[in-house]
Amino acid sequence: MKYKKKYTIGHMFCDRYGYLTMRNLAALMFDVSFEQASFLEKNIDMEKFRWIAYSWEIDIRRNVKLDDEIEITTIPTHMNRFYAYRDFIVEKNGQTIIVAKAVFLLMDIERLRPVKILDDLVKAYGREEEVFTARDVKLEKDLDFIKDIQIRKADIDTNFHVNNAVYFDYIEELSDIFAKDIGYIKLVYRNEIRNKESVRALGKKSGDEFSFALEDGSSKTYAYGKIRLDV
Repeated sequence: MKYKKKYTIGHMFCDRYGYLTMRNLAALMFDVSFEQASFLEKNIDMEKFRWIAYSWEIDIRRNVKLDDEIEITTIPTHMNRFYAYRDFIVEKNGQTIIVAKAVFLLMDIERLRPVKILDDLVKAYGREEEVFTARDVKLEKDLDFIKDIQIRKADIDTNFHVNNAVYFDYIEELSDIFAKDIGYIKLVYRNEIRNKESVRALGKKSGDEFSFALEDGSSKTYAYGKIRLDV
């Protein structure tokens, strides 16, 4: 089942160059998906459960700018035991300018662990044809230390961990790559950032690609991924 919502991009969504930030692009796509979830799950007992993002993959054909009027379509395509897959289409003037895929896990908030997706949820969401083919991105092992990133109180959401969309701010800070220069990005969440004052940021540029990771300095990786520059 597809669900659509229109947005006008105001100043609060944009960076210094007048482009929609990656954080706010993800937040708008989250907003569409959560609105749809509220409708589809209204007769399902979700008190003990929350959806959490496992990965984002975004292919940008044309950037979104200040004052743009866009329409975001979310398409829950299928569920596979622990994973729920959603595709997104961002359109401007009827033309597709961004396509994306998000993978979600269903979290038991009492045990703080993923659980098998409920049969009622599988039935409520159904199946749709995919519009985005995922690419396999591995955690690079030879990344360089760039800096420590401080965790702000404002970064923490109602689940008491760093909000998933905030990771895009951290990636911008460690890479010094802005939204206007990104043609593709994949972000994989491996561990939540909880009760931390800072994280270590690592990265390395190779041609038109930039690989990155956020870690704790010992054995835990919080997130990793890759950016391809729009060149």
